[in-house]
Amino acid sequence: MSTDNLTKKDENEEAVIVENPFHSARLKPKRKGKKPPKLLAVVHQSGCTGCEICIQGCPVDSIELVPGPLPENPQFQQTVEIDLARCIGCQNCSVDCPWETITMYEHNDAFIAWSSETLFSELYVDENKVEEIKKSVINE
Repeated sequence: MSTDNLTKKDENEEAVIVENPFHSARLKPKRKGKKPPKLLAVVHQSGCTGCEICIQGCPVDSIELVPGPLPENPQFQQTVEIDLARCIGCQNCSVDCPWETITMYEHNDAFIAWSSETLFSELYVDENKVEEIKKSVINE
């Protein structure tokens, strides 16, 4: 995900920071004048195989493939991540997932579940730890 996507705002949206202890730059657009979806999808990444079936069924492209919990070997264990700001709660991903690792949560509960279930990807590993891993891989 590029940083451009994190800072762009629609004229009807106001960017606000989502609290996340591992990555403070995640943004969640606040939709003015629109009701938020009643349900949002959250991937339980510990069970995700990165098969990409959910990506194909998402009508708003809110799901992306990311490196898995082992940043030193990102091709081996890939997983998916759902951008809650773009999720419309259609439930396609939850129905399509062959591993049943995508759960639909009520809007407010989704952010709590997201923060505990989506911290495995490289995007949320402390930057210093990522640098240590890269150095150790290069030196081997």
